[in-house]
Amino acid sequence: GQKTGFAENSFVLPNGAQCFFRNYSQDVSTIEGGECTGRWFDELCPLNFLDTARFRLITRKGWLLLTFTPIEGYSAVVKDYLAGAKTLEDREAELLPVYGKADEDGVKPLTGYERLPVLQESVRRKGRVTYFWTQDNPFSGYPELRTELLKAKKDEVLVRAYGVPTKSIGNQFPRFNDKVHVLPDDRIPTTGTHYHVVDPCSGRNWFMIWARFDEIGRCFIIEEWPNQDRYIPGWGFPGAWAEPDGKRHDGRPGDAQKSCGFGLVEYKAEIDAVELELGKLAGRPPGEPIPVFERLMDSRYGNAATVAREGATTLIDECAELGLNFLAAPGDAIHEGVSLINDWLSYDPAKPISATNQPRLYISERCKNTIYALQEWTGRDGKSGSCKDPVDVLRYLVLSGATHHHDTDLSFQPLGSY
Repeated sequence: GQKTGFAENSFVLPNGAQCFFRNYSQDVSTIEGGECTGRWFDELCPLNFLDTARFRLITRKGWLLLTFTPIEGYSAVVKDYLAGAKTLEDREAELLPVYGKADEDGVKPLTGYERLPVLQESVRRKGRVTYFWTQDNPFSGYPELRTELLKAKKDEVLVRAYGVPTKSIGNQFPRFNDKVHVLPDDRIPTTGTHYHVVDPCSGRNWFMIWARFDEIGRCFIIEEWPNQDRYIPGWGFPGAWAEPDGKRHDGRPGDAQKSCGFGLVEYKAEIDAVELELGKLAGRPPGEPIPVFERLMDSRYGNAATVAREGATTLIDECAELGLNFLAAPGDAIHEGVSLINDWLSYDPAKPISATNQPRLYISERCKNTIYALQEWTGRDGKSGSCKDPVDVLRYLVLSGATHHHDTDLSFQPLGSY
């Protein structure tokens, strides 16, 4: 027969199906042999076990299940699944109340409760993430747990009551919510004032964004470069700018950071092509790009002097010779720009989005690298952080004083006289 007891860490069902038990201390090669209909990983599964198992399920179109209690931390596997995940269903969390401004007596009125995910879709792993709330389990002793958590820190409440994993240090943009701040293109105004922001760097590709400000001052990030889904002649599809990593807080560099060898002429051609595509997307006449009001570039890199045959020059000067006129972006401290980005993202999550309760900053759903950076960047990896470049261009934008300008704002007026 197939089996005689449990000595070999397996059991056989009446229909002949056999289940084998493995553990993470074994070599990953122990799950290589044979084909399986399903695999179930529990708790802190190593990333290499997960990747290996997925390939062994392909021929049978098998299923893969991971169960995880987030008490011990935020593992590489969990981060890989949650990076860029889209929330499909959420609910109000009764243990996380939201209060309004204090009244004359110093009493803060209850305005609602934070909304937390129940079901998400993992973009990177093409699977679903289900959160099991303790209150939904009739055998969990939730009333007693609720009493214990009423005065607990938020991280403990998230983990114990709602199964939401937390990091040892959170990301820098806690108010960013993909269900609010990320929009499809058909919900983004087609007219406004356009800005182009660049973070150049030697040894890797430039990172760029295009922003549109509408008449009430809202900012929409309408494009990024490189864009994961946009084919670039001579390069192909660039891939992700940053990817999850089990050791680095802000991920590891993705393929899009690897230098494609572009010089200024090639960058100019790409910028022109993007702005032409954005013009078409905005419904402008054929062959007409979006009008860019202002271009911004990292001041430290853009103004750094380089030696040329004719004498010292800067990257900003060289771009100007090609018709790309950049201004040096403010070089303020990082924390100042981060604070202002958070201010632009801010809204009252306990109230419906409305004309009086909405963020100022929105991102097109096509800008996956920018979205990922807003979800994941912690700043703990310092200047080498892989998510830092998308955050930097946002900082340059918000610190520059960028806003909407009417056509008459810069028009020439007849000179007067005394």
